[in-house]
Amino acid sequence: MRKSVIVFLLGLLALAFVLPSEAALTVQVTKSVSTALPIAIPSFGPGIAGQPTVADVVRADLSHSGLFRVLSPASYPSDPQAPGAVQSSAWTGIGATGLAVGAVEKSAAGYTVTVYVYNVATGQELAAKRFTCSPAELHMTAHHVADVIYQAFTGKPGPFASRIAYVRQVGAEYSLIVAESDGWNPHVVVQGRMPLLSPVWSPDSQRLAYVTYVNSRATIFVQNLATGTRQAIAPGGQIVSAPSFSPNGEELAYARSEGGETNIFSVNLRTGQRQQLTRGGSINTSPSWSPNGGQIAFVSDRDGGPQIFVMNAQGGGQHRISYSGNYNASPAFSPNGQRIAFIHRTDGVYALAVMNAAGGDLKVLDAQGNCDHPSFADNGEMVIYGTHRGGRKVLAEASVDGRTLAILHGAGEDSQPAWSH
Repeated sequence: MRKSVIVFLLGLLALAFVLPSEAALTVQVTKSVSTALPIAIPSFGPGIAGQPTVADVVRADLSHSGLFRVLSPASYPSDPQAPGAVQSSAWTGIGATGLAVGAVEKSAAGYTVTVYVYNVATGQELAAKRFTCSPAELHMTAHHVADVIYQAFTGKPGPFASRIAYVRQVGAEYSLIVAESDGWNPHVVVQGRMPLLSPVWSPDSQRLAYVTYVNSRATIFVQNLATGTRQAIAPGGQIVSAPSFSPNGEELAYARSEGGETNIFSVNLRTGQRQQLTRGGSINTSPSWSPNGGQIAFVSDRDGGPQIFVMNAQGGGQHRISYSGNYNASPAFSPNGQRIAFIHRTDGVYALAVMNAAGGDLKVLDAQGNCDHPSFADNGEMVIYGTHRGGRKVLAEASVDGRTLAILHGAGEDSQPAWSH
């Protein structure tokens, strides 16, 4: 941890605010549940030339969740696009339990997309929904369709109609990229030769906070994604890191290093008023606000090694909650506040793990490669994080029960992902 503080002393700002095209991520499912639900997704009709169709996106989303086994379209008895064309017996004959049919139709505003979801074993219609969108929104609308299907069968909101932010390094160039949850439609928020660290979304998903360097010092910026304007946090030479938005988006918690000490502060983003939350000679860093705003989880080495602590939002009631192993760091609260994802060292590997918010019931989700920067999907059922595969930095998604895992491969070294709200 002390080495990580020293790293923040390096570099000079060299950033260009551009929006070049970026290669999309590709998703590889490496672990799925043995009872994955067999589902058929007919074509929904054609889409936009040169882009995946709605059916392509839905099939990919459901497959990489690990909870669904999408049957090959080559086995489908027909290609229905409306409820009246569905004959349940024909679909049970190919082994389908679920079926989602729909259509993509051009409209004056762009497209209208409909979806109908069925349990073919019973013939019951589980969900039906209609979306309207512009051509530019069609791919995201397909994610919304996948969410409808996911919720119809699991009873939980789907994670697909969201965005991710992550850092890509290609050679000496760093880029902060925002893309849809499957890596589609990526664009660069900021780019340059200085490292970019710790991106985190505001609760309304309109801003990103991240760390980069100005005059050889690490600086936090809060950037409006629509306008490109950005606000520097703690200007004037302070070395800051590890930003975390409060649930109402009005405050930012962060770590500040000064005089050999690293402590956690919060700042009101509107007024600039600051409050010191931790004190002492230990390293205190990596704050993560609970969803109700009442608590902040953080990392401290006050007991000899990095462990996870919790305090109230004013800095009181500080107490340790992680006791398994001698390295636990990078806490992230789940959206319902019941779990914390974090990095747990086990057998020499920095693994992804989860525990309950009181510190019990630790479960390791991925110990195949050193992991970093966990972030929950808004449904609380999946975690995106950075890891290593084949000697490269890649992104990965794991279910909180540890039963599903997917690797997201990019065109560079990808790390430090964050899921939008």
